[in-house]
Amino acid sequence: MTILQILIKDECIKMNLNYLKNMNVLYVEDDENIAHATLAVLEKFFHKIYYRDNAEDGLEVIENEVVHLLITDIELPGMSGLTLCEEIRKTDQNLPIFITTMHDDYDTLKKAIKLNLVDFLVKPISISAIINAVTESLNKIDYNNDFMTKIGDNIDFYPSSGELIVSDKKVNLTKYELKLLTFLAKHQNHLITKNMIEDVLDHEEPMTDAACKNLIYRLRKKIGKDSLHTVVGVGIKLKV
Repeated sequence: MTILQILIKDECIKMNLNYLKNMNVLYVEDDENIAHATLAVLEKFFHKIYYRDNAEDGLEVIENEVVHLLITDIELPGMSGLTLCEEIRKTDQNLPIFITTMHDDYDTLKKAIKLNLVDFLVKPISISAIINAVTESLNKIDYNNDFMTKIGDNIDFYPSSGELIVSDKKVNLTKYELKLLTFLAKHQNHLITKNMIEDVLDHEEPMTDAACKNLIYRLRKKIGKDSLHTVVGVGIKLKV
């Protein structure tokens, strides 16, 4: 058994890997060598990794994709990692965020604490540090109750694990149903257009109106017809 396997085995006792397999991570780092090594570790735990080398592109990912965790370098070209966090906190107070840096700067740490960050990681980041960070982020998600969206009296959705529970029974979701419901849960009570649906599904081919309607119809059957409100010719929104 390798050192990595031992570390993973020890830490997995503390966390539910089913959550991690459905979590998306945004990683922002401008040093390609550091990024390559860190990405190799992150890919072992998470469902999807969005990697960007600057804060501006990272902010665009936050605005358009479903992201459950952010790891960002503090020293980036253009907008700094700290400014990126400040921008995110204007609209999202609960997203688990980790700052990485080459130096343990106390003044920067004080500013970071005010932004409700989970941790402050000094590079080079070890495997154990990343695993501990992941564990801490799960605790934070659980503490803020962000891991569950109550769609109805008997309908609970857990974006992190991809589980839909209806009347205490698990309901299976297809790949695209899960992607759409996760996006709707993040933007609950907000209108989602067909173009936004196409983007988040990352469909191999342009989605026809019939295919989109069919997907919405199937999802509505699983979460209740009153949970999805349709504005004809415009889009849908999840009512919770």
